[in-house]
Order: sequence, then structure tokens, then C-alpha cells
Amino acid sequence: FWWGTSHEQMYTDFCQRFVDGKAGRLLDVGCGLGFFLEKVSGFPQWDAFGCEVSRPAVEFARTKLGLANIICGRIEKTDLPEGSFDIITLWDVIEHIPQPDQFLSCLMPLLKDDGFLFAHTPNIRIQLPKAKLKKLLSGSNRRLHYLEARDHANIYSRTTLATVLERNGLPHVRFIHLRPISGIAGNSRWLLRGIKNAWFHSAILLDRATFGRLSIDNLFVIAKRRAF
Repeated sequence: FWWGTSHEQMYTDFCQRFVDGKAGRLLDVGCGLGFFLEKVSGFPQWDAFGCEVSRPAVEFARTKLGLANIICGRIEKTDLPEGSFDIITLWDVIEHIPQPDQFLSCLMPLLKDDGFLFAHTPNIRIQLPKAKLKKLLSGSNRRLHYLEARDHANIYSRTTLATVLERNGLPHVRFIHLRPISGIAGNSRWLLRGIKNAWFHSAILLDRATFGRLSIDNLFVIAKRRAF
């Protein structure tokens, strides 16, 4: 439910903006169970490839979703041809990488000169106040974890994420909005979905009203070598 149904609208938004009506090759790094790749594979003009370190996840993508173009292993160890992808996507990946510069340096040669890298990641401007509120409500319980997942090595703001991308050869950065995950922490109740959608539309209004200075949405970024 979480990686398939809950992310369906988000993946649909992405494909409508960047895949539908176009043609090319896409690489999803950290593709997980493969639901985004399955979505892209529905567009016959696109060749969709994935790379994932979890062997059970790769097995699921191959056997349950019928996806053949998935490499099991680290992107650093692959022999994919340079300059062969129009789009490289990182859905909830970069926050797990302790040293993002080394990671991005492995991706850059794979990207075409006029291609773009997309990343989705939590926003520290939201996660930090939420963590403080959780701590206030729960007290000083050392067994609880307040700031996102324990395996998130870095949590970015717009500024810090743009800085990392720019210093790795992607100086043209644009933040966008995609529809949110349908549910909270795996819960699909209609009230929670309604809250998420209301927050999403509020985030768009605040972003426009403050000319990008106030962002309360997750971070969705498009980064390119060349100007948009």
C-alpha cells in the first residue's frame, strides 16, 4: 500500500510533467520495490532502468511487477554507459547517503548533457519544528526518535540541497510541487488524506506568496547542467 497506492498520485504528477509525450531513457536509483519504474514503463517511448541494493526488493520488482531492467547492487559498481540517461531520479534516497558528493559524482557521468536529475527528500524546515513538537508532547523519552527516520544521514533545506547539487555540476536548480503521498505513516483514512491535501495546497500558496522563501512542502527538485 505505502509504496504503491499511496505514491500513485505523486508518480502520476511526475510522469504527466516529464514523461508523457516525450521519449528517452530513465534511471531510478534506489528504485525499491519498483512501483515508480512500473509507472514509467507504461509509456512505450521510454526505457526505464532501476538500481537497488536490496535483493528482496529487486526480486519483488522482477517477479511481482515483471520489471527486467533492474540492477541489484550499488550504483558505484555498475557499468552503465556514460551519457545514456535523459532523467535520473532519486525518490527518498539522498537523505540516506552520508557523503552525497561521492554519490552524485557517480551519477553525473551517466546523465546526458541536456538531461536532468530529480530528487525527492524531506524538508528540514518542516521536520525540525515537527520533531520539537513531538518531543514536547512526549517528554524526554530517550527511546523515542523525533527527527525523521533513524537511517536518514542528512536532512536538507532548499538552500543546502541546492548547494550540494550546484557543487556537483548541476548549477540550474528548480524546486517544484507534486501531489503528496495519500496517507500518513501508512494510514489511508480519508481524514488524514484530506489533511495532507490541504497542507499541499497551502504549501503552494505560501511558496508563491513568499517567492520561494517559505517552503512547508517536501523537497522536489529538478537540477540540470544547462539553463531551463
